[in-house]
Amino acid sequence: MFRGLRAVPWILVLAALRVLYDHWQRLEEQDRRRVAAILRSSRGFPNRMDYRARRDIVDIARRLDPLSLGRDLADAGMPFRIPGLRSKPPRRG
Repeated sequence: MFRGLRAVPWILVLAALRVLYDHWQRLEEQDRRRVAAILRSSRGFPNRMDYRARRDIVDIARRLDPLSLGRDLADAGMPFRIPGLRSKPPRRG
């Protein structure tokens, strides 16, 4: 039944989840709660969101710093380190 599926490299999946969690924690608590409330009310379906909720999701997603997230994900998936690839965490304060 599952012969066509290839093995999933679980180490890479866990590394990607760690990077995503770190970036998620960089968001303010208010933003994380807003995203959770929107996704709960719409059950994750974009067509069930009103315009304001979609706009809020897009604005919060931009605050995740997609460039930095992409660099960190690429760094987590590399079998070797590339100097300067990993982004630096933002300064607090």
